[in-house]
Amino acid sequence: MPGEVLSPGQPAGQPQGDREVPEGERKLAKDLLARIDAANKRNEEPLKEFEKNRKRLRGRDPDADNKRYRTNLFFSNLASMRPQVYAKDPEYAVRPSKGVPQDQLKKVQAFCNTSEILLHKVLVKDAKLKKRTKRQLTAAYTTAVGWAKCQWQEDRRKDPQIIERLKDTQDNIERLTALRAGLNDPGLCQDQDLEIEKLKQALAGLQTQAEVTVARGIAHDFVMSEDIIILDESVLEVQDYLRADAIAHRVWMTPAQFKERFGHDAKKARVYKPMPNGSKQAAEATQETHRCLLCVYEVWDQTSNRVLYVCEGESGYCKEPMSPDWPGERWYPFFLLLFNEIDGAFYPQSDVELITPLVDEYNRNRDDLVRDRKGALPLNVVRAGGSLKEDDIKAIKNREGSDVIVVSGVPGTPLNQDIYSGTLGTLNPANYDTTPARVDIEQTLGGGDASRGTVMEAKTATEAEIVSQGLRSRSAERTDITEDMLSEIGAYVLEILLRKMTPQEVTEIAGPEANWPQLSADQIFRLVSVEVLGGSTGKPDRLQEQDRWTKMLPVLRDSIMQAADLQAQGKTQQAQAIIELAKETLRRFEERFDIEQFLPKPKEGEEDGNDPMQDPRVQQLVQKAQEEMQALQQQVKELEGKVASNEAQAQASVQVGQANAQRDVEVAELNARRDIEVARITAPIEAEAKVLVARIQAAAQPATDTLPASQPIPDVPPVEPIETEPLSELIPDDPGQLPQPA
Repeated sequence: MPGEVLSPGQPAGQPQGDREVPEGERKLAKDLLARIDAANKRNEEPLKEFEKNRKRLRGRDPDADNKRYRTNLFFSNLASMRPQVYAKDPEYAVRPSKGVPQDQLKKVQAFCNTSEILLHKVLVKDAKLKKRTKRQLTAAYTTAVGWAKCQWQEDRRKDPQIIERLKDTQDNIERLTALRAGLNDPGLCQDQDLEIEKLKQALAGLQTQAEVTVARGIAHDFVMSEDIIILDESVLEVQDYLRADAIAHRVWMTPAQFKERFGHDAKKARVYKPMPNGSKQAAEATQETHRCLLCVYEVWDQTSNRVLYVCEGESGYCKEPMSPDWPGERWYPFFLLLFNEIDGAFYPQSDVELITPLVDEYNRNRDDLVRDRKGALPLNVVRAGGSLKEDDIKAIKNREGSDVIVVSGVPGTPLNQDIYSGTLGTLNPANYDTTPARVDIEQTLGGGDASRGTVMEAKTATEAEIVSQGLRSRSAERTDITEDMLSEIGAYVLEILLRKMTPQEVTEIAGPEANWPQLSADQIFRLVSVEVLGGSTGKPDRLQEQDRWTKMLPVLRDSIMQAADLQAQGKTQQAQAIIELAKETLRRFEERFDIEQFLPKPKEGEEDGNDPMQDPRVQQLVQKAQEEMQALQQQVKELEGKVASNEAQAQASVQVGQANAQRDVEVAELNARRDIEVARITAPIEAEAKVLVARIQAAAQPATDTLPASQPIPDVPPVEPIETEPLSELIPDDPGQLPQPA
């Protein structure tokens, strides 16, 4: 198979010859190299600026024929900024999410504790996270971007390219295999004695077994800024690299390293020669293979989830494409650190680029001062052919301290007529003042006396505090960016560990109480979150910490004493409430110790936590509560009987009330009918009677003046009878149906 690595037991006596590359593989490799070359051309100017900035950081001016800076402010600002941003190993916190059910919270918390131990051991300590991250900070300061690569190491034949590889016997086996192949191939072996000696040393190193057989773990590499190439034209800003179709990682190898890594020679590869300044220059193939470099690209293709290897000048792949089995949700193992983002620019501005004009101005003023100071030094001028002789001039020139110098000359002639002492120029300090340039640098980068630990100008206490606060705010922002990147690395590594580490390996690191669930990474990350504790990587402020501790100590002391007293009295719930309140206080002050470690420990022979049920006072309270419970239960039964009786009475009362209401309605209807009928009968009678009465009254009036007294009363016509119903029919048979008086 093309690109297959020889195993330790594979015969290496036969030369491999030329590889046969399929046409499809040849075309795809050529296309990848063309894409890489196009991406390098797009970023040609920024890459040139990277090299210039590195020279400036080394104290050389690339715009003045690499002239050395008198004062290397680039390095001094880096040296003052870096410890403010990243001074300590990060503290990873794995916490349960809000959606974890209460019945699973204990198990999830145990897994969180195990994960924190693993991240600290495998990533922070074994992978040397602090060292690599500091190199990222330096790169971000110099070239605007700092890259890191984090991946799993196990099988060298299958692992992607690892720069800082964990050492094990796999390295020796591969080197031994390559030496055997070269020794048995006359076309490859130029010096047989040299190759035999190398083979002896490789065998001796393998036999000592000084290294572990196979190293499994996290490999965290720092990658040069120009060696990460984004292969996606739609990515317009480097911080959007995660959505790129592919990313290429450039790796420089010697021909011998190439053969050890891929199992065959790179016969057609383009050869580069390393330059003293660190750059690479194309060169002709030479027999001095240890002085030549080959340019190999490891391409991480996100569209196909494959890792491919190509080499400039070679046809096809360096080895068969592969798909690592350890990446999780995030495909790319690359992590970017950058500051000073600029909208619309592919690369942000570096700190070196920001202050270059100011550093040049500062150094010009310093150079001018040194030059003019030499010209303004005191000098003595002696007139040639004057009264002073040669011996007199030598005596004046070689004087020491308070020597008495005797000269000849013409008596009576003033000595100042033959010798002049003075200067040819004067210095004006204002012309060489570096304060404006230094203030501008501080305004740009946020440094100052507080970061350098020196006092350039006397300040009041208030001014010094303002400067210190400004420095903390600037450095805190960069610390936050750095910790965000470290949080991403922590989550990525935890996903890898969930896929690759066995429960036995976890127990060896985290102890017998380790909890390592057999769930997928996706399921786990729905239950937990991984982040770096805020401020855990920054430079500690001793004065501020002491002041904060002085304020917290009385509160914590009172809380501990009160909780201990309550525990002694058996009031565990109240004590636990105070402990939780103290923990919340510590959390708000961002302190990371457990207050329970300061509480009194249980006595020997007692169970942890002092069971409150063993306290006699608690037992007495429980007995009293039980008696009261029984009395309450008896009262409840009596009340239930009364309630049942009252319910029956209430139901009967309701029925009687309903019957009475129905009767009242019927009586009211009868009364209404009766009143209507009586009114219909009596109305005509009353009307007729009124008419009759009126006639009688009118006839009975006195009329003595018109009528005779004996005249009779006129006759009244008789009343016609009216037919009516008998009253017996209007009165009901049952007197109870009549309306009752209220």
